[in-house]
Amino acid sequence: MEKKFIIICFFLFSSSLSAEILVFKNCKSEDYEFEKNEYKIDINKGEMTREFIYTDETYERLRMNDMRVQKENISTKGVTKENGEIITEISGYPAFYTQMIFDTFDKTIKLKSVLNNTEGISILSNCEKIIKYKLES
Repeated sequence: MEKKFIIICFFLFSSSLSAEILVFKNCKSEDYEFEKNEYKIDINKGEMTREFIYTDETYERLRMNDMRVQKENISTKGVTKENGEIITEISGYPAFYTQMIFDTFDKTIKLKSVLNNTEGISILSNCEKIIKYKLES
C-alpha cells in the first residue's frame, strides 16, 4: 500500500501541466489602422484578451462619431475550442448575435453574424503571424 502511495505521489508531482497560448500578432483591418492590434488566447483558461492602439488618424475619425472611443484598450472574452475552431462566446440576443472565429490556418479573425437563423461570415482582421506558446508548470 505504501509503495502505491509513493508511486502515485511521484507521478502527480513529476508530471507537468501544460497550457496552450496563441497570440495573433500585427492584425490589420480594412476599416481601421492600428499601431498595435493583437489577440492573446489562453485555450486552457478559455480566455481571449485583445489589446489594441489606434493610429492618431483612425482615433480622430472614430472620435468624431463617438466620444466614448478610446485610443488604447484591452478587452477580454470567453473562448472555447469547438470542432477544431477557436470561437468566442456569443454576444447579443437569440435572434441576432455575433461571434469571433480565430482561424489558425490562414491567420484570420472572422466575425460570424446570425440574424433569424441566417448566418454570415466576414473577415475582421488579417494577422501577420501567430505565435504558439506551451507553458509548463
